[in-house]
Amino acid sequence: MATDHAQTARWQDDLLPHIIDRLARERPDGIYGLWPVAPDSYAAGFRTVTYAQLANAVNGLAWWLVQHLGPSQQSRVLAYVGPNDVRLVALGLAAIKAGYTVGAVVPRHGSLTLFLTSPRNSPAAHRALFESLECRTLVTTDPTPPSALPILEAVNPTQLTAPSVDDVLGISYPPYVYEKTFQEARWDPLFIIHTSGSTGLPKPLIWTQETGARQHNLSAREPPDGGPSIDSFCHGERVLVTLPPFHGAGLAQYLMNAVPFGNIAIAPAAVGIATAEGLVDALKQTPASIAVLVPSVVAELAQNPDLLDYCAAHLKMILYIGGDLPQAIGDRVAAKVRLRCQWGASEVGIPQQLMPPELGPMDWRYIRFHPSVGAFFDEVTDGAYELVIRRDEARTDTQPAFSVRGQDQLKEYRTRDLFERHPTVPDAWCWRARADDIIVFLNGEKTNPVSMEQHVVASNPELSGAIVIGAQRFQAALLIEPTSEKGIQDTAEPAALVERVWKSVQEANQAAPAHARVEKALILVTYPDRPLIRAGKGTIQRSASLAQYTAEIDRLYANADLALEDDVAASLVDPTDVEETAVFIRDTVQSITGWQGLDESVDFFAHGMDSLQALQLTRVLRRGLRRNDLALSTVYKNSTVAQLNAAILARHEGADDADILASLLSTYRGLIHQMEKPPQLDRAKAGVVDVVLTGSTGTLGTYMLRSLLGRAGIGHVYCLNRAEDGGRSAQAGRFAAANLPSDGLADRVTFLHADLAHPTLGLDKTTYETLRAQVGIVIHNAWPVNFNLGLSAFRPQLVGLVNLFALSAAAAPRAMRIVFISSVGAVGGRPAAAGPAPDAVLESLDTPSPNGYARSKFLSELFCDTAARHLGIAVAIARVGQVAGPVRQSGMWNRAEWLPSLVVSSIHLGCLPDSLGPQFSEVDWIPSDLLADVVVDLASLWGISPGAHVFNLRNPHTTAWNALLPTIQSTVQAGLGQLLEVVPSDVWLSRLQESIAATNRGGEDALAAAAVVNPAIKLLDFYRYGLWAREVASQQMTVEHALVSQTLRDMPPVSDAWMRQWVEEWIGARGLKSG
Repeated sequence: MATDHAQTARWQDDLLPHIIDRLARERPDGIYGLWPVAPDSYAAGFRTVTYAQLANAVNGLAWWLVQHLGPSQQSRVLAYVGPNDVRLVALGLAAIKAGYTVGAVVPRHGSLTLFLTSPRNSPAAHRALFESLECRTLVTTDPTPPSALPILEAVNPTQLTAPSVDDVLGISYPPYVYEKTFQEARWDPLFIIHTSGSTGLPKPLIWTQETGARQHNLSAREPPDGGPSIDSFCHGERVLVTLPPFHGAGLAQYLMNAVPFGNIAIAPAAVGIATAEGLVDALKQTPASIAVLVPSVVAELAQNPDLLDYCAAHLKMILYIGGDLPQAIGDRVAAKVRLRCQWGASEVGIPQQLMPPELGPMDWRYIRFHPSVGAFFDEVTDGAYELVIRRDEARTDTQPAFSVRGQDQLKEYRTRDLFERHPTVPDAWCWRARADDIIVFLNGEKTNPVSMEQHVVASNPELSGAIVIGAQRFQAALLIEPTSEKGIQDTAEPAALVERVWKSVQEANQAAPAHARVEKALILVTYPDRPLIRAGKGTIQRSASLAQYTAEIDRLYANADLALEDDVAASLVDPTDVEETAVFIRDTVQSITGWQGLDESVDFFAHGMDSLQALQLTRVLRRGLRRNDLALSTVYKNSTVAQLNAAILARHEGADDADILASLLSTYRGLIHQMEKPPQLDRAKAGVVDVVLTGSTGTLGTYMLRSLLGRAGIGHVYCLNRAEDGGRSAQAGRFAAANLPSDGLADRVTFLHADLAHPTLGLDKTTYETLRAQVGIVIHNAWPVNFNLGLSAFRPQLVGLVNLFALSAAAAPRAMRIVFISSVGAVGGRPAAAGPAPDAVLESLDTPSPNGYARSKFLSELFCDTAARHLGIAVAIARVGQVAGPVRQSGMWNRAEWLPSLVVSSIHLGCLPDSLGPQFSEVDWIPSDLLADVVVDLASLWGISPGAHVFNLRNPHTTAWNALLPTIQSTVQAGLGQLLEVVPSDVWLSRLQESIAATNRGGEDALAAAAVVNPAIKLLDFYRYGLWAREVASQQMTVEHALVSQTLRDMPPVSDAWMRQWVEEWIGARGLKSG
């Protein structure tokens, strides 16, 4: 079935019109493509179009354009609206010959090319596209397609009627000579397509002749391992394409794949939407090896065994593109016929994607990009990586992204598409969501809603769409859309629909993170007169759809505060009755969590309560106790029945902070003193030492693990993490994302699933004994960074630290040293007049910053000192100051942190603050990769001393914030063409507050969008009350003991080069590169 005309080397660096003319001369009868004879069915069969016919049609339409418009003397744009037939492709190529650029508007759902404006575009979108391209002419067919009428009304262009298909193919035309060479025309327009407009009005994209050439070059690259790629699998095959040709992927099939590689494109019917039944009807009329489908057609096949069986018997492979498929649906199809996802984007083309043999049939969602693509994955949230195409001068001929008009000067293109790493196959990725889809709740938690939405829709045939809501809210809600056949008929129907759908929502909740689960009271049904708004390719446009329901969503959340679904909350409680209130709290907690026999002293969060359950508890208590002033933070800070009861009754208010600290200090010091003091052991440094590293999968943990593996004196490393696989898969992802060498990761590291709060760390007896006997150093890095939690919530971490002391005390035959990673927050509450914090453990209970995280670190330092003195073990405290981004390896300084957020928001505000306040204007930051080396240096450098040995870790060589300002300004100006002024900090803060006020007027979607380019809006309180507060504690520290580390001694101050690197990375992540 395959053809053999592909001569890729011969046709590289050539223009499509020339290639087609050459094929018409050399292989005139070679088949280019097939189109259905009838516009609305396949019953009449297909019309075959040869290369001789295609070249003739191009010549005829070129002469026709010149006849009606005259020879083109300047850049002009044409739009085309017509049925899906050969004229669409031929007109675009004819326009190139005649000197015009063509955009296409076709009477089908979707959007892309020739200057595509989708029939689903609004009049405003049509006007915006035509105006931005200065398009004044619309080519249509006879009769005028209905989809052209709204465009004619909205834009009022000059209308031309194209010749019929019979005239285009049946009449012989003289050649229209096109003499431009590739070098002369490589940056000329090829076709114009437009974005889907999912986040606003669609924007035109101009593909150049260079774009076509680079796509050709990339598809022609041999797979590096000799295995197949999706492109090579398709070369020379008959490919049934259900995508409209004006869709970017569809256009690629008709031009970049068919012409140079000999693929025979088989077109869908011109009228109607592609269906599984139509696919089979087409296959019954003409054979095909491969079908390129939209996901909805694949989903239909999964529901119809007969149609699926027919496709399995007649196709080698099904490719889907343009959306996502639920796993269960795809699995049904993949069990019968090879199924693969193909990823592409209008802005980057369709990168060559490999089919590694390690991927099984059910790994159909996963892809691996060819190295020539220049694909990188930047982690943006836990487990979600944004695909970034980075310019590589050695690969420019295979990077179409940097040939699209307006993108040719970019250093990288951030796709905004998020992928997930395969759990076992290296460098295999599956698409998970658009970055715009990610929901950021008001408490900072994030979720990808796509899986829940897919499950709910796939499980309910009476639903056509669903959107999870939650941006800038405390919890998620769900908007569901009934199919048109199941539209809401009466006022009782929405509630009945919710009941029918609820089971699938519960199933989706089980797979969702706890903070992203949906309550029944937070499900909203769309109205028949306000369907969800979709882009041309059928995907739901979130922002536009939610904007229709702003008032209803606000009411939904407001009513949820009053809705009590269980019997526990049905009656009011006397808030002055101690016993009754305690019973009410306990019963409510048990009802929400499903726990039984809850003791009044059990900590909710240590027992597994999540943020959503805490919110639900707060709501029920507000209503049941008639305490509308009850804050969520009260639950966080008083996380047992007894504490919460006391706080609510205003009889104890959770106890004085100093009393809590003193109580915990007494309790855990008592536990340490109960341990038996170990015998004196050999402390010689000679020989190779094995290491335990907790929390290895975080940023600092990752760099510490790499540093350990690079040290000659380090043997085996045991990584203790909470993940079921001990963090193995996450660690591989972290190493890959940071471009760290992975040597030693497989043979010198053991990943262990651990629960440090368990007496034996959650390990089996054999493993625990191995650590006791083999390990010489423990680096304890695992600690949750959550400033919302009260001190009591850190009890599991405090217990875990004590359990590590017990492991060290039991070590034999060699001593076991412990390095505890602390924080400058542990000494952050000291008044500025006290001066810098010394390299010493400080006992005063007012030493830490006033939050549970800092206080837990402070207590831990005291416990380290107690353990060192009582047990005689070697304990070191690494008290870490401000950590910056890496400077030697890949990886970005997390732009959600306060300093990156400040700089990114400064770009939005147009100004930089002249000061970082009394705490931070002296810049003593340590890059994270260098900090890791310092910690590993110190792990074996200190000697035994009474008590814990404290190392204050900050950069000993400082610079000033105002000395870095010119570098920030010049980097932003070079990258964005924007000059930032330097203003007093109070002016900067005022402008930030004004931007927040302006954003608030736009609703929750505006807030979510604003946070991307103006992330400081989420940290206003920190800047106002922490960074620039008039009276603020000192967080500076002396640096003496740590200077035994040569890495720290030799560390230069934060340089212009480092600052430039960080700012360039933030600009790239912000998605506002120039060009």
